[in-house]
Amino acid sequence: MTELEKLKKRLTSIELKLDKVRTSTIQDGWQTQRFAKKSRSWDILAQEKMRIIGKIFEIEESLK
Repeated sequence: MTELEKLKKRLTSIELKLDKVRTSTIQDGWQTQRFAKKSRSWDILAQEKMRIIGKIFEIEESLK
């Protein structure tokens, strides 16, 4: 499996995790620990997603 395939697979798994930790004040309440935990997870996963997208872009550009 190439590095590009690994990154794309990791990207899809992160997107699934992001769907799970989507915050909702109606569902989680406002200023609760559950809401805060989901928000932190969302931030970390979103940052990792953007890093992976950047790496995928770099690899695809170098292959051209």
